[in-house]
Amino acid sequence: MNENAKPDLNPNESGFGLIEIMVSMFLIAMLAVAFLPLLINGLRTTVTNATIATASQLVNEQLDSARDIPANCTDISAFDDLPVATTTDERGTVYRPHRLVATCATDPALYPTVVKVSSWATKDGETDRLAEAVTLVYLESPAP
Repeated sequence: MNENAKPDLNPNESGFGLIEIMVSMFLIAMLAVAFLPLLINGLRTTVTNATIATASQLVNEQLDSARDIPANCTDISAFDDLPVATTTDERGTVYRPHRLVATCATDPALYPTVVKVSSWATKDGETDRLAEAVTLVYLESPAP
């Protein structure tokens, strides 16, 4: 018998390899479809987390700016009146930081004191707050 000769194949089994491949591709496709919602949900969560992280960073920058102002009521009140620039992230989302400084004490006898400064961030044109924080700023006097 010749070693290079091919064994005789049963004519009823011709194409059996192709059917197996098609069935395995179908099963792999079914698994991919089953994991697709999980992948989409993960991507949405990633976008939401990135948005909140950026908004939180903007809020912290506003509060840090308030802490860097000279410790008097006149300067902190002027800080509240300054316009706040919008920020755009690498995905094209536009954020608008907001800040609010509480009213300072008018009686010089009450100084030194603190004043509450609130900050929050929204998407531009929306009112839902993505992140917000409050801090107390130390004031030594009502005026410089």
